[in-house]
Amino acid sequence: MPIVKAGAARIHYALEGQSGSPVLVFSNSLGANYSMWDPQVPEARKKLRVLRYDSRGHGQSSVTPGPYSIEQLGGDVLALLDALRLDHVHFCGLSMG
Repeated sequence: MPIVKAGAARIHYALEGQSGSPVLVFSNSLGANYSMWDPQVPEARKKLRVLRYDSRGHGQSSVTPGPYSIEQLGGDVLALLDALRLDHVHFCGLSMG
């Protein structure tokens, strides 16, 4: 289970696909985890590297004291991208994602 620390939070993620391919980040909606994107991953992986993560308080990411802010959730994504050394990505989210 890959994890990146973002401040006090531990962010669970999966990175799939060929290194060097353009990266597409999938962000889960409120009350869901990254598996909500399972149906889209096989097609996306044909041309893209796919990064999915569980937002703070969801799935296998840690639950930290709330409430959570958009700035905090955005900081979690930036910490994840920095840790994985991903400078340029395409982002797809739903609801709060």
